[in-house]
Amino acid sequence: MELIEALYLVTTTVLAGASATLLAFAISAYRSSGRTAMVYLAAGFALVVLAAVATPVAAFRTSFANPEALLLVNTGLLATSMALIAGSLAVYEPGTKEFVIPESELSRIQER
Repeated sequence: MELIEALYLVTTTVLAGASATLLAFAISAYRSSGRTAMVYLAAGFALVVLAAVATPVAAFRTSFANPEALLLVNTGLLATSMALIAGSLAVYEPGTKEFVIPESELSRIQER
């Protein structure tokens, strides 16, 4: 195995591990709060883990035969995950009046 391949595996492992940790936090937050936003967040981090694991597996199985396809699938999964994570900030929670910026903070900012 070449140095670049080893570094790729190390950074991918760190990415997958960090994303799996954030996924676990999002699932825990959903279980304790029941908020829809946490489902979006968990789905987003699950896709990051999937991209981080599936891309190198496919790359090494195919001996990096089709790097364009690998990049397309990886980028597609990551783009979808970022859209879900961003969407978790904008999900309306029925029955609440909570925003990303609390109303009290918003009014304080507007008074300036």
